[in-house]
Amino acid sequence: MNAALPLAGVRVIELCWVWSGPLLGQFLADLGAEVIKVEWFKRYDLYRTRGVERMAGKYPEFIRREMSHSFHGLNRNKIGLALDLKDGKHTEALLDLAAQSDLVIENFTSGTLDRLGLGYEDLIKVNPSLVLLSLSGFGNTSRLGQMRAYGLVLSALSGFESGIEDPETGEFVGSPTFVASDPNAATYGLFAAITAILEARDSGKGVHVEFSQLEGMAHASADQDQELKELAATLGLEASFMNSESSVLKCYDDNYICVAWPAGLTTSDKEGFSEKVQTLKLKDVEKFFKNKQLKYVKVIEKPTEVGAGSENKGTLIPTIHPVTGPEEIVAAPWWIDKNRAPLRKSAPVLGEGNDYVLGFLLNWSPEDRALIMAFDQEKRHDKKN
Repeated sequence: MNAALPLAGVRVIELCWVWSGPLLGQFLADLGAEVIKVEWFKRYDLYRTRGVERMAGKYPEFIRREMSHSFHGLNRNKIGLALDLKDGKHTEALLDLAAQSDLVIENFTSGTLDRLGLGYEDLIKVNPSLVLLSLSGFGNTSRLGQMRAYGLVLSALSGFESGIEDPETGEFVGSPTFVASDPNAATYGLFAAITAILEARDSGKGVHVEFSQLEGMAHASADQDQELKELAATLGLEASFMNSESSVLKCYDDNYICVAWPAGLTTSDKEGFSEKVQTLKLKDVEKFFKNKQLKYVKVIEKPTEVGAGSENKGTLIPTIHPVTGPEEIVAAPWWIDKNRAPLRKSAPVLGEGNDYVLGFLLNWSPEDRALIMAFDQEKRHDKKN
């Protein structure tokens, strides 16, 4: 097994779109899993046109849907499969594929798979050891379970956005450009997916993991300071550190540091230390702070100092997309035995993996496979007319 691909041999069906689910699929693919991304020509992942919205009408749609750099980075290393999940024959194909897979991930509204005849009970009939991971917005048991959700809605309802304030005035600033709920859900989902796969392989019994993105975001944004202080007190632990503050200070040589002020330090002392830092070079700050028992970290101003944005460090991976040509995408942010997760293929053109999945894995006839791709050709012709 390639050390950089520990999930090699795991097959995943991705029924996801936009960010949270596809990011989870990206993590799994970067770790070596065979991730088969399912879309349809009338209902493809909205991220296919992210960043190229203004190109509508300037390019044929079958070209524009392949142009998004955002989609390319988020869906690298995946196989693309075009299936209409409202078509009975295509639903049967997905069930046949599930029989050969380890995991299905989906981020639809709760109940969508059941309505399609692809719910957990349907899946385990064909594969008792299959894991289904559902990343719905609110969770199936929520009173909001049937409501569609988007990242900004989840971030707002969780209380996360209320904490986005001006650090000096305490005034509410507003929503971040990219919401935190999607990557937060993908990260939680990765832990759950790997754990469930290991358990299923050991026991031979699958499981349905249901995740509420709202609860996951609320967990990340919850203010539990008072509860933690009370817990620390019952354990006889010091809790004054929770009252500490931090400041970013500029050194004499234009470097920046972030210093953690211990609880109880007076405003006058903070101002005195801050003024002193402005007279010291970064290398002299360590000695000064050590004598004063203060803790700090250097603020990284240039991403290339830690590899981010530096091709020489392997952070940017050169690739050639079959539609847009040469480009660079950001690599997975980890190393295994000093190896980056390799780029095995570019993001899938819609339906490019149909021959592999339907022909090789499921033994569909060439005629049946051709019918699916002919549907796309008919759409192209209609658009031209």
